[in-house]
Amino acid sequence: MSDICHLTGTILTAHAPGPSIFRDRNFILFLTGQAISTQGLWIEKIAMSWLAWSLTGSAFWTGLIAALHFAPAFFFGPVFGVITDRVDLRRAAIFLNLLMACTSFFLMGLSYSGHVTLGWMVVIATCNGILASATTPVRLSLVPAIVPREYMSRAVTYAAMNFNLSRLVGPAIGGLVIAWFDVGTAFLLNAISYLPFIVAMMLVRINSVSGSQIPHRRIWAALIDGARYAIGDPMIRAMLLLSCVIAIVGRGMLELMPVFAEAAYDSGVTGLGVLSSAGGLGAVISTFILSRTKSDPQSFQRVAVLGAFLSGAAMLALCFCPWFELAVFLVGVAGFGLTAVGVGSQTALQLTVDNTLRGRVMSFWSATSFGGVALGGTVLGAISQWTDIRVTAGGAGLLIMLVALVAIWRLGRAVSPEMSAAE
Repeated sequence: MSDICHLTGTILTAHAPGPSIFRDRNFILFLTGQAISTQGLWIEKIAMSWLAWSLTGSAFWTGLIAALHFAPAFFFGPVFGVITDRVDLRRAAIFLNLLMACTSFFLMGLSYSGHVTLGWMVVIATCNGILASATTPVRLSLVPAIVPREYMSRAVTYAAMNFNLSRLVGPAIGGLVIAWFDVGTAFLLNAISYLPFIVAMMLVRINSVSGSQIPHRRIWAALIDGARYAIGDPMIRAMLLLSCVIAIVGRGMLELMPVFAEAAYDSGVTGLGVLSSAGGLGAVISTFILSRTKSDPQSFQRVAVLGAFLSGAAMLALCFCPWFELAVFLVGVAGFGLTAVGVGSQTALQLTVDNTLRGRVMSFWSATSFGGVALGGTVLGAISQWTDIRVTAGGAGLLIMLVALVAIWRLGRAVSPEMSAAE
């Protein structure tokens, strides 16, 4: 516990104010477009989860549909990372967002015509997962290409705050839209939401290393180069490992919110929206605190480790939680901690990685993070088929706490010699 207090104090006293990111026109355009598109993304996400649960009544299928949105990132993400290091980021972002809008329009058509089946949901979720695995390294490479170096950490955290604010508002809107109208309307809103981001991408200035300046080696050789670089750097290696573990047993658990809402608390789609929004609120608060953290990789690494401990404690508490209102609070705390892991690890990597390898390294991060969610959602959903969902959450939380305590102990040992040398 003394290690936890010591690391917390190190983070809180490390902040040094910097220039305001909101003076940068490029970032404002990017943030505005992203703010609208991510609202639609979360509306569609809750619609897909609710539709899967409504069609099957199965925690396994609900977890699998959610997993298919992320699983392709594990298999294809690194390949798309190599491609990202070679292509024009603006054109890639516009093209991929147009494709995602098309899949949403197709879902809307299936819903309105009454032809939505589990098979179609599996196909579309897989297509969305492939598109997401291509989009993620592009999106993560865009922020450093849009803003100057001195704005980097704040740009990353505010972009994450925007994403998680959408996670707060989007599910609530989605729940209301489904309750008042239908899931087809939710899919329509998501399809339209991509258009402002496409317009924003046409207007921003992008300053990055062009693909022609990066040696075009074979994809396999380029992947090996990126992997050697990631494994050889202790910071990158540690953040990739932590984000993978937390994604499997942490975010994988949150993918089963429809099961929590219905099976554990009998609260329906409205309860699902409330639980998802609680996680989003915790995420927004977390990213605000992250925006006040000192702009160096070590500080964000410590934030990620402490966030892992906090999220594990909240999930363990869910195991013993009989009241929906308390569960809402605990899901908010879990969202806070899991976001600290996700954004903290992502920012630490962004501040460490070499520009010519950024797409590959960030694709490794997305592969471990989103691939972990896919695996965790499927496995935890299957476990929840034969045991109470609260027991699954408790086991996941206990495992996260053990991993976090080991990481805190190791960081505490690393910080102590630094402090002694400074004295």
